[in-house]
Formats: sequence, C-alpha cells, structure tokens
Amino acid sequence: MKILDLRPLLIKRFARSDQRPTAPDFWGKLAGFVADRIVKRRVSSRPSPGAGPLLVAVGNLALGGTGKTPMVMAIARDMAARGITGAVLTRGYGSQLTGPLIVQQENIEAGDEARMMAGQLDEFGWVVVQSRNRPEGLAFLNKAKPQLRMILLEDAFQTNGLPRHIDLLILDSWQEIQQTGKTVLTPSTGNVFPFGPWRESAQGAARATALLGEGGATFPSYSAAGQPAFSFGRTVNMRQVHGPVISEDMPAMALVSGIARPEKFESSVMNILGKKAVLSIRCRDHENFGTKLVDTIVGQMNETGAGAMVTTAKDWVKLSHFWEDPRPVMVLDLELMWHKKDAFNHWLVERVNKLETDQSGLTAP
Repeated sequence: MKILDLRPLLIKRFARSDQRPTAPDFWGKLAGFVADRIVKRRVSSRPSPGAGPLLVAVGNLALGGTGKTPMVMAIARDMAARGITGAVLTRGYGSQLTGPLIVQQENIEAGDEARMMAGQLDEFGWVVVQSRNRPEGLAFLNKAKPQLRMILLEDAFQTNGLPRHIDLLILDSWQEIQQTGKTVLTPSTGNVFPFGPWRESAQGAARATALLGEGGATFPSYSAAGQPAFSFGRTVNMRQVHGPVISEDMPAMALVSGIARPEKFESSVMNILGKKAVLSIRCRDHENFGTKLVDTIVGQMNETGAGAMVTTAKDWVKLSHFWEDPRPVMVLDLELMWHKKDAFNHWLVERVNKLETDQSGLTAP
C-alpha cells in the first residue's frame, strides 16, 4: 500500500509514539510540571448552586483523537433514549467562526466535528452549539435553551473558565495494580508537549469524577484513587455515500483521513474489507481539504488504480462539497458501546436526578 503522509513533521514524530506510556525524560518531566500547574490554576471548579442543567465535561490527557467525539455522541444518544433533554457545547476546532451559534450540518463554515454531531444528534432532539469562547457559548446555550437537563462539554477537561459538575476522563493508557486485594487502575502518560504527545501528566487524572477506558469485561471498576471506572468498546461499519452502488466485487480502495490516528482508521477499514488498500493519504487532523487537495487525492487514485475511496464521517462532511469524481465513496462510522450494560448510563442519570432534587430543595419555600 502506498502511503502519502501530508501531516507536519512534528505531528508525524508524535504519531510514531502512538501515545504509549513511557517514563518521561528530564525535559518531559519539566514540561509536565509546568503544564500540570497551569492547568490546575486555570480549570474552573464546580458551578454555583442554583437552577441549571448538569454540566458534563468530556476530555483526555493526550493530544489528538482518542474518541472524545464518538463518546459525546454515544452519551447524548443514550441520555435521549432515557428522556434526558440536552445539548453539546464544542469549540468548533478548525472553523473560522467564533460563535456562539447553533450548528447546522449544512453550514460549511462550522467545524467538521460540530457539523457531524449536529447531523447525527438532530433526530434525538439534541442541539450542538459551537463557540470559540466556551464560557460565552455556555451562557448563550443556557439562554437559548433554558429547559435542558444536561449539557455535554466536548473536549473540555483542560478548558479555562468553564464550570462543570462532572469531569469524564477518557484514558489513553493505564496500569492495573492490586490494592487491598482488589484490582484497580492507575492512569499513565509520558512526555508532555512539546517533548511528547501528552497535554499534561497523569496527575491531571485526579481532577476526574470518573474514568473511561477502552477495555474489556475485566476492566477495573475503580481507580487507585477511588474514582468509578467504566469500560467501553468500539464498533465500526462502512456505508456508501457517493457514486454507483458497489457490486459484489470490491474495487481497489484508496483511504483518505484527516484524523489524529490514521493507522487505526486504516486497520479498521482493511479488517472490514479483508484485504489491503492500494493507497492511504494521511492529512493533518481537522484538515479543511479544498479543490487543490482534492485534485491531489484524485491524481493519486488514478496513479495507483484505486476504484473507490474510503474516508471518515468527519472528513466527508467537508470533502463532499468539493468531491466531483464519479467513483464510489464509502464512509467509516465509529460507534462506542459499554461493556457493563447500563452501568455508566445508570450512574449518569442518577447524577442528573440528584442535581435536580438538590436544586428543588434549594428553591423550595
């Protein structure tokens, strides 16, 4: 398979580490020390008592994608199925719009992930608000939708000035240890940016209300610090979004992605196809694409004999506006599922109900 990697050199260097935990060196420890103190000072505490929705931040310790957006969409769908009204607040990374605004999937100027979430959550009655200044976005959302019961704060674990009742931390790596006869987990990281692919050290996990990890049935239920922990898995499927319907004979495929970890995307596609693709084009995360890059993609497909393309749902919301090539296009969809059925959802719904009960008590005569 031919690989055309168009990402910046620094990003490619970090990608080779694959976020695996390693003992930080001197510079990594120094960067972690500084980052930990900056984040600790700038991250808000809990909201003031009073009426309002449950504010739930979702984030991680590593740079790049670790499933935050699919996690937010999974939580939103699960809460909607349980009658919880809500919304998602996102920065809208990659967009020039400062906001705040309610995102429509058709708005090509909005962020790619914001548009993808808006398109998929609309049927569940959840809205997506994009705002570069997320405290302003929260105020806008509370005014525009005052009856919501929950607001999910996407990629907000390190966000300044944004209060939250719950911090959900998606773990990229962890260790399992024995504590008082039980198996518990402890988060692990490595060198902090700019010397490695981490936003802050593992000490940042202490701020989390609960920890989420891509594990299995034996995933520990608690951390060494006593935080509840929940395990999830990923499922992927492909759907055709463009071009003539593919027959039983699958043509040679070109893979195009603008995500933080293209290797996982490539592996997932080839597992579904049961064969290797002939081309993979790796673009930077949140790539804006455009006619020049599309011309490069088409030219590479012609050169390698690719008869169809597979991309991500996030990338297709942007590519679709420039794509005129007649060859079929497939989109890879990623969904998350909980291993301990309903354990996490029950835990979260309990917190919605508790907040509303507490608020009712505060406002009772």
